[in-house]
Parts: sequence; structure tokens; C-alpha cells
Amino acid sequence: MRRRRLSAALATLTLAAALGTTATAAAAPATDDPGPLPVCATGYVCVHHDLGVVTLVPEGNRHTFDPAVRTTAVVNSTKIPYCIGGTYNTGVGPGDTFTPPVPYATRSLTPSPDGICLTTD
Repeated sequence: MRRRRLSAALATLTLAAALGTTATAAAAPATDDPGPLPVCATGYVCVHHDLGVVTLVPEGNRHTFDPAVRTTAVVNSTKIPYCIGGTYNTGVGPGDTFTPPVPYATRSLTPSPDGICLTTD
């Protein structure tokens, strides 16, 4: 009888420990997985809109967004730097990706062979 109670108590503790581990694993935040990286065809700068639309700008060309578009990433798959005019002005180098840390509205995309962009809006 005593052995049966001990076995039942151990089974309960084992089950509680297993459930505790499972609950902890299930509670991991979903933000740990950044998702797939944005991509862009070679020879283009790609502006990824927040609605899943992608605008492709051929190397050396400029583009104006009127009205401005909410942007999740700008991928530069060209051989020249580009300036991004928007919420704040910034640049994106050849082969680089600009992923704004805050909501960002893009108004213009301009090639910058010298790599210099205005940093104020």
C-alpha cells in the first residue's frame, strides 16, 4: 500500500515536471524568429512595402513614391550606393539591406555614385 502511494506521488511529480518543461517551451516569444530575409534580383534596388508589394528600381535609376510608401526593407543588389529619402534620410550600400528599426515611409530612392547622402530630412 505504501509502495503504491510512493509510486503515485513520483508519477505525479514526473508529470508535473514534464508539463512545466512543456509549458516553458511553448511560452517562447514568436519574435525570436526574424523570418526570411528580403531578397532582390541582381541589378536592382528593391523597396519592400509593408503590404507585400516590392518595387524594383533598375541600377542607376531614381524613383519617387507619391504618396510615400510604408517600407519594411530596401535591398540594394546593384554596384552603386543609393540614398533613401523618407522618415529620415539614410543610405544603403551595394549588396546591403536597410531594415528600418521603426515604421518608415519612403519618398525617394536616388543613386549616389559617391556614396554621400543627406542625413537630415
